[in-house]
Amino acid sequence: MNRVTAIMAAVLLLIFIVLAWLAFHFHNNAAKAGAQIKQQEKTLAQQSGLISTLQEQDQKNRALTAEQQRREQQLRQQGETYQRKLRDALKSDKCGNSPMPAAVIDLLQQNAGTATTGGAATP
Repeated sequence: MNRVTAIMAAVLLLIFIVLAWLAFHFHNNAAKAGAQIKQQEKTLAQQSGLISTLQEQDQKNRALTAEQQRREQQLRQQGETYQRKLRDALKSDKCGNSPMPAAVIDLLQQNAGTATTGGAATP
């Protein structure tokens, strides 16, 4: 009977060792998983903040683009109105309907070119 008791004790000890090892193994895995979850939550929070910032910038950019388009449209309309008024003013004027000398056109084009680049106008 002593031999059977010793074998049973050895088997129980072996089972206890295996169960202790399994518990330790699963505890380590759970701890690693918990650390990974915390890191992923931190990364997710950073990404959410970045997404919010990008969305805000996108809204600002869209507003700026809309304002720029509105201003460009306004300038086009002003230019068209100016041209229409100029044509109306010149339509019955003999001088306004006559061709301009080539030298005058060249001077005007030169002055227009330097005005856009910020240079001084030449006489």
